[in-house]
Amino acid sequence: MGLIRRLVNSPGMTEHDDALSEPECWELLLTASVGRLALSVRALPLILPVQYYLDGRRLAVCLGHHALPERALDGTILAFAADSIDPVTRSGWSVQVQGKSVFPSRLRIDTDCGSPTRAQVVEIEPGKISGHRMHLCPFIDALLAASRPLPAG
Repeated sequence: MGLIRRLVNSPGMTEHDDALSEPECWELLLTASVGRLALSVRALPLILPVQYYLDGRRLAVCLGHHALPERALDGTILAFAADSIDPVTRSGWSVQVQGKSVFPSRLRIDTDCGSPTRAQVVEIEPGKISGHRMHLCPFIDALLAASRPLPAG
């Protein structure tokens, strides 16, 4: 049995993959401020690093200097993810939110993130939130430590 097959099939690879409850997911999102937004632009998938703010169940995402067509953000379904890994314990969490984008009409603050476009800050109306606790993969750690390419086939 090859190295990849032994590591992938080892019980340690999945035993720490603990699902988080919805309240735990919201609590963990409060502890971070940077995540990734996944959406479709001109029929192609796009993942952007973004800064976000969570107020209860309202998630405001700043697109920064990313120039996106407004139709890509107007009421579209998108996904958001944030995570955190502790380098000492090599464990952490990951939370994903799927929802609909809306332009925040009631924000009474300047939402200019660097370019003068209305679409720089969008709010995500959450439809689904999920998450899990995780541990880093020993197989990838071994490859990184050895600085070698993936074994052939």
